[in-house]
Amino acid sequence: MSLPLSAPLRRFAITAVLTSTACMPPAVYRGSDGVAAMVTDRSGVQPSWGAIDTNFVSAVPIPAGPLDVEDAVRLAIVRNPRVQATLAEVGIAQAELWQAATLPNPVLDLLYGFPRAGTAVSNVGVGFSVVRALQLPLRRRVATAELASTEGRVADAVLGVMTEVQRAYIDVQHAQQVLELRATFAAATAASAGAAKALREAGNVPALVLVSEQAMAEQSVADVAEADGALATARAELGRLMGAGVGDTAWTIPERLRDPGTTTWPTGALDSLALVRRLDVASARESARSAATALGLDKRFRLLADGTIGVFLEREPDGRFIGPTGGIPLPLFDRGGAAIARARAQLRQRAAQHDALVVDVHAQVRTQLA
Repeated sequence: MSLPLSAPLRRFAITAVLTSTACMPPAVYRGSDGVAAMVTDRSGVQPSWGAIDTNFVSAVPIPAGPLDVEDAVRLAIVRNPRVQATLAEVGIAQAELWQAATLPNPVLDLLYGFPRAGTAVSNVGVGFSVVRALQLPLRRRVATAELASTEGRVADAVLGVMTEVQRAYIDVQHAQQVLELRATFAAATAASAGAAKALREAGNVPALVLVSEQAMAEQSVADVAEADGALATARAELGRLMGAGVGDTAWTIPERLRDPGTTTWPTGALDSLALVRRLDVASARESARSAATALGLDKRFRLLADGTIGVFLEREPDGRFIGPTGGIPLPLFDRGGAAIARARAQLRQRAAQHDALVVDVHAQVRTQLA
């Protein structure tokens, strides 16, 4: 039989729903804004992403005509499928935070005893995991740190794609200039070979000079073909980074490279700046912080992994009864040792990954300045 919830049970359910909604972290609704802010802060480029779970590749076409490097970068961070796939990790981390900040659902237990003689017995109970509710602040802190780590890692990946686009763009310009120089040289050697042939026919140059000029002209033609292939390869790489399709070939790149900059920075300043500004270092730091918080959570609740409280309403032949219920697991076999050991190992692993990344940053700064 079905029994209506009593007034205390209704108040408990309403309070749980309102509390769960009020505890919703603002980061859950942030979408890609956190990643976009990091990218803008470090590159000056404002990404124009929409919702994290929406694909905008087909909505942003590659225009025909000349593209500057900023246009190529903006197209890449919107159209590149790798960027879209990496950006989805933020949505997953936000969902994990949402889950961590949500109170567990109460469990409704129903019991009905069919009478063999006499009156039927019915029981309705509602239980709630009080331990999961007590863990809510720490679980939310762990998920928040994981989200911050994920946003930093994703923003670093986006910046990496932007750097690849800039390099590919310069490669295309370089290939174009090499092709132009080799084509000019091929035209000059062809003219020189023609002049040498005419002089040879007039008897004014030896045969060795004519053969040498003709060989140089033939080699220059081969060099033009090689440069043309290198340009096609460079354009294909830049098109791949921009997410270009089969028909996206009408875009062009200005011929000339920009003049190189002349600003120099001291090694120590670049070293410190890299450790402060690099997003992969910040992501590794947040990941280690999340592991430390998770270790504290496992230690605090090692002997009380779960537990419920609730209320029941029972009808028997002797009358109706209402009262509280409770249940906790007995830590006879699993005392949380495995969970703590795993959390400690994860903390050591993430701390070591952070330290290894710092060493790599020092080496990369010195390598780039060499």
